[in-house]
Amino acid sequence: MRLKQMLEIFRAELGDVQEPYLWQDSELVYYLNQAVQEACERALLIEDRSTPAACHVAVQAGVDTYNLHPSVLKVKRASYEGRLLTETSIEAMDAESGNWEVRTGQPTRFILEAPVGGRAARLRLVPTPAAAGQVSLTVYRGALKLLQAQCLSDEPEVPVSLRDGLKHWVYRCALLKNDADTQNAVRASEHEGIFSGIFGIKVDANTARKRSDRQPPIVRCAW
Repeated sequence: MRLKQMLEIFRAELGDVQEPYLWQDSELVYYLNQAVQEACERALLIEDRSTPAACHVAVQAGVDTYNLHPSVLKVKRASYEGRLLTETSIEAMDAESGNWEVRTGQPTRFILEAPVGGRAARLRLVPTPAAAGQVSLTVYRGALKLLQAQCLSDEPEVPVSLRDGLKHWVYRCALLKNDADTQNAVRASEHEGIFSGIFGIKVDANTARKRSDRQPPIVRCAW
């Protein structure tokens, strides 16, 4: 289903088919982009191991931390030069060794640092790589680019079978627009509930932080 068809459905179901429209195309597309991101964050819809920008990290000798593509939500798997890396945490590394941060060699582990402010998530390699190489990732991510109202032939980067569910977030946002002719908090809440039933409940920031801080199992090894 292309953007043009989706906008036609949105207008028909919102009862907004005659000009002047209550919602401009740009507004509905903005809500749709929000819907795609919400769906990807809640349900981890897009698994990717082949897009270079999101899945390949060029490693430099002596540099341990790398910015990931802004679309990356979670790292499922990581390997360095074909060798699997184990996910760990700062807490786990501190418990294992007091001087792990100054170690160099071939990376065997990685730490996923959550995004902060406008900064994307980062990948930290342990130990610090002694030579150049490449990390290959399998990630869960959001859309690589936003939909644009003028590009009506584009499609949302979500599985076809789930695209119809995106409309409920669009309607939720549309019905929260602060205007006497559009605002309907009760219906907006109903559509948000339907969206959550399809894609899952939104995890609040505090819960997400606690999950991020949770320590993976500590595996003792000799350096």
